[in-house]
Amino acid sequence: MEGSSSMIKMRSFIVWAFLRRIYHKIGLFRHGEAVAPRAQGGIDLGFVLLYTVNGWFGFVDGDMIVMKKRRGEWVTFLRVLAILQRLQRGPATAEELITAVIKLVGPDAYPSGGTARRAAFKHDRERLRAWLQAQFAYDASTKCYYLIDPGPFFRLALSDESLLGVQLLSREFDNGMGMRTHIRSLIAEIMARLSPDERRSLEHQGDERIALDVRQDVDRGKIPERVWQTVCRATVQHRKLSFRHLSPSVDDRRPIYYEVAPQRVFYRDGHWYLRAWRLLKRDADGRDDREEVYVRFRLNYILDDEWLRIWPTVLPVPYRRPPRFLVHYLLKPEIGRGEISHHFEETNITRHADGSAEVRGYTDDLWEATRVLLSYGEGCVVLGGHELRREMLRRVKGMVRNYELS
Repeated sequence: MEGSSSMIKMRSFIVWAFLRRIYHKIGLFRHGEAVAPRAQGGIDLGFVLLYTVNGWFGFVDGDMIVMKKRRGEWVTFLRVLAILQRLQRGPATAEELITAVIKLVGPDAYPSGGTARRAAFKHDRERLRAWLQAQFAYDASTKCYYLIDPGPFFRLALSDESLLGVQLLSREFDNGMGMRTHIRSLIAEIMARLSPDERRSLEHQGDERIALDVRQDVDRGKIPERVWQTVCRATVQHRKLSFRHLSPSVDDRRPIYYEVAPQRVFYRDGHWYLRAWRLLKRDADGRDDREEVYVRFRLNYILDDEWLRIWPTVLPVPYRRPPRFLVHYLLKPEIGRGEISHHFEETNITRHADGSAEVRGYTDDLWEATRVLLSYGEGCVVLGGHELRREMLRRVKGMVRNYELS
């Protein structure tokens, strides 16, 4: 037995020395240590040779096991990075994410079997949260995963000067007209990759630090730390949120109590907003309104008091589909003859012989749609839908009263 054991050890040493010499030639060893292969994708042939010869000769070398394990862990880590990279470009289905991983890491990144591949992808999603602390969610209606927060390791780290530049762009390109829509998309993408503290600081940075002649119309009121953390946590965890909200539009200056299903927190025109389904509205006199309405709240109008809380209730995702309102308007020839911006979903443009253009699309935000169309001035006429036209007439009549016109 002792002679047989010695023979196996000698055979192991000879084969290992032979492979080690080959690997030195192809650059897989450096200073006595294994080096990850530099192939563009897939598993390096040197590793395949190593494992194959190991099987032929019937021995297992400890160094080779470690090297194989490290290789597997490295590929797994690359898969997780590839998923995060794809999510940073926008929502994606499971198949789209797997395809992105294979394209970036290599054809052997995932097991070939469907069941094994799905299991590996499931574990990669868990690793994305555990290893990189990224936050993402799944939308059952679209079967897409979407990124909420890339995590502390993949956020943008901008200088104070660059943060001021983002703030300036956000204010100066807030009307979304023409090519400005692309800049707004860029700003939104940058904002999504900033740390929570940097995002929040953009709303109340001192305007005196911007030495350019631009509109300085952003509210300087700060968002309380507890309000920011509570709203963001409720949104990420899909839990019911309650708070009191004090808007300048309330005449008696008494706060209103709300219970909501938070959907997203977003930055627009220099302010932070919460998009949510309103579950309960209770005025200062105790009257309840339980009609579910899709609304938005400015975060610095949410009060930091005992009413601000996250409920244990976990809400379905998505809670409900956002409303869809028809947007139908006519652009007069002086505008319609030029390039027409696609402000709304499913925008369809019909050009007329006189140079005017008829535009149809959809929105989930009547207030914002009305604001955008008002920016066209007298060059735009709202034709429908019913809800948008009613809102536009309300605003126009208000302006007529303000200017004391008959």
